[in-house]
Amino acid sequence: MRSIRLETELPTSADRAWEAMLSPVTFLYVVRGLFGMPALAGRATPLREGERGSGWLWVLHVLPAYRHTIEVVEVDPATRTVRTREHGGVLRQWNHTLHVEPAGEHRCRYSDVVDIDAGRLTPVAVAVAGVLFRYRQRRWHRLVRKHYLP
Repeated sequence: MRSIRLETELPTSADRAWEAMLSPVTFLYVVRGLFGMPALAGRATPLREGERGSGWLWVLHVLPAYRHTIEVVEVDPATRTVRTREHGGVLRQWNHTLHVEPAGEHRCRYSDVVDIDAGRLTPVAVAVAGVLFRYRQRRWHRLVRKHYLP
């Protein structure tokens, strides 16, 4: 198991970022261009603790890669933290923690921490995850500029 952590500062309040974090629409937006998950298309209801689902992950929105399973194990509004337990394809475990905290009046610090186990392919999965999360965080900045500025 290997862990990666990436964080970025967003020009919006932690409360607004938290609201966006809970939305599957936000997830689809921040990964758009790299992959899609048709099972989430059209869903607008917020993530709920205890939810579990599976669906095909499509690379570049055209190539079916594998069935990905996600379980939302924690949604904590007091700490603005979401934790998921995921797996699929070569990923034996993909445990993701999303967190947002205030960093000023109209700023917040958003972080992704992922614990990854992909067997012998773990170093490759960690490298891909690093690229994925840097992309996601750039997309978060774009989302905030378009919809969540104070």
